[in-house]
Amino acid sequence: MLYFLFLYHADSGELFYEKEFQADINSQMDLFGSFFAALKSFISGMTNDNNAISTIGLGSLIASIFRISDINIDLVIIAEDVDKKEIQKLTPKLKSIIFNYKELFLVDAVKSEDFEKFDKEINEIIISHRNILDPNVLIEKQKSLLKSIWDQRGKFSDQLREAKKDLENERSIIVNNFSKEKNVIEKLSLCKLILEISDKLEDEQFFLEYQKKLKRITSEINDQKIRLKHYLTQVKQLLKGNLGSCGDRTLIGGDFKEVYSNLYSFSSKLKNFASVEIYEKYYHLASKLVYRKGISPEEFSLIIDEISNMDENIDSYLHFGES
Repeated sequence: MLYFLFLYHADSGELFYEKEFQADINSQMDLFGSFFAALKSFISGMTNDNNAISTIGLGSLIASIFRISDINIDLVIIAEDVDKKEIQKLTPKLKSIIFNYKELFLVDAVKSEDFEKFDKEINEIIISHRNILDPNVLIEKQKSLLKSIWDQRGKFSDQLREAKKDLENERSIIVNNFSKEKNVIEKLSLCKLILEISDKLEDEQFFLEYQKKLKRITSEINDQKIRLKHYLTQVKQLLKGNLGSCGDRTLIGGDFKEVYSNLYSFSSKLKNFASVEIYEKYYHLASKLVYRKGISPEEFSLIIDEISNMDENIDSYLHFGES
């Protein structure tokens, strides 16, 4: 299990960056005093080998130290000893990301946008190594993970300070819209905006709250897409069977009750997931299959053609807004 990731300035020992991936380490806390003392002593005596991973251990834990000489940074990973091989696979990938964002560690002031990209890439590569970290930990422990470089150095973007009130006002408006919005896809977009602003404000409470909401909404959308796919498949299969049993001249006299039932269910599932126009379109198409008063054979034939040619890509029916 991965516990901590640190980035230190190789010469001064200044802490640039820190991430905590597990909070449930109380059983190990008695080791950390001597552990960090040994760690500091070990790092200070390292050679500038840019390719080797050095490891020291204490109890069931290890610290893997990787010197990135090009930018004078020490990458330190603290994990359980049993994960040593997985850490060795992970470290070069982390080095590549760190090197791509080396300007973050070479200048006095950093842009919040640049750090957010860096932090996201670090999270993503660690999530990909599932053997050392449950992906849900990055969500449940996000409060610990949202530490930033300017926090570690005692810095905070002047631009963000000046814009903080505007960001809070903007978020209040979006939160209000979120609470009133009925369309689930629109709620997804609004939730993402709230998370984006909360991240910029470093508001852990809001971030955690709406990250949970985002997870629930995403799950709801995925479940609904499965249902929509089922009903659409039924519509197409039943319609194909009906068309094979009647000719064009008797089409309007055909029995399409089962097609109607599944198309009606399809349209009902679109409510709150699609635009009103899309929902009403398929609701009315379904209705015309059984309520044919005033519909000519030619018009009915066109209705059947439109249903037959319905797009099989469920995403094409959903209303994703303009996010």
